Formats: sequence, C-alpha cells, structure tokens
Amino acid sequence: MAQRFVVVSDNGESWVLGGDPDDGDFTSGKDDQHALPQLLKDGWSSKMVTPGSGTKDDSSYWLVLLEK
Repeated sequence: MAQRFVVVSDNGESWVLGGDPDDGDFTSGKDDQHALPQLLKDGWSSKMVTPGSGTKDDSSYWLVLLEK
C-alpha cells in the first residue's frame, strides 16, 4: 500500500510534503498548491489527520496521511 503526506492550509491550499519526485504535477507550476483534491480524485484516501498550529499570520495547517 502506497502512502504520502500532504500539508493542508485553512485557505484551501495543499501540497505534497517534501515535493515527492514522483509527484511532478504537484511540485511546480499551477497545481503545486492543489494536491489534495487531485489525489482524492485519483483514488487516494485519508488515513490520519494531524492538526498543526498557526503562524504569525494566523493560518492553520494539517498534516494528512493518504493511502492508496
């Protein structure tokens, strides 16, 4: 079973953690901050969500473990 981590922001942006080299679609260009919706569409499912904290601009982040 394949796994990957995605960081999700409260503003709707999401990206593959570490820019996995196999995820070229998500590491640069227009789709680099919209990884989660595409991965879910591609059949990945959420297995664990870890809440993060805000930063100086009060954004919140979550670490999501996906499996396929």
